[in-house]
Amino acid sequence: MPIYTKDRPDPRYYRNIVQGDDGNWAAEQMPLDDVVVTIGARTYPTAGLRTVQAQGVISQAIQLIGKYATEELQRNALYILSTTTSGTPWTNAKAMMDWIASVNSYRDAQVANVRTLNFNQLIAYSVPIGTPPWPTPPASLPPVTLMQAYADMRE
Repeated sequence: MPIYTKDRPDPRYYRNIVQGDDGNWAAEQMPLDDVVVTIGARTYPTAGLRTVQAQGVISQAIQLIGKYATEELQRNALYILSTTTSGTPWTNAKAMMDWIASVNSYRDAQVANVRTLNFNQLIAYSVPIGTPPWPTPPASLPPVTLMQAYADMRE
């Protein structure tokens, strides 16, 4: 069912936005769940609003992990954990992997929460940022700067 308003609806939450001759706007709410539209022999999957919001949470988790624990650091940590059983490098590697697991756990909880929200709640929802509410990285993991990441890619 379309909504009618004097202000233009936000295209992140509404589709088929049309302005009438009188200057008012009409639009339809995005579907909450994923939809597959079939036209002839072709199917077109469309992400629902819950999926779009969940992708924002997943993206935030990826960025947070990438900021502190690049792929190279994770590989090094896994190597250290598989070859040693004690010492400072082992302790730091274990702390990093535990932190990554806690970030992924928090991400999964947020995605599960997003999947239960209705349309009005999804419009008001904003992806949590920062630490907290995300788990705080261990002290042994300083943020990776852009120059460090670039240098690691070149090696």
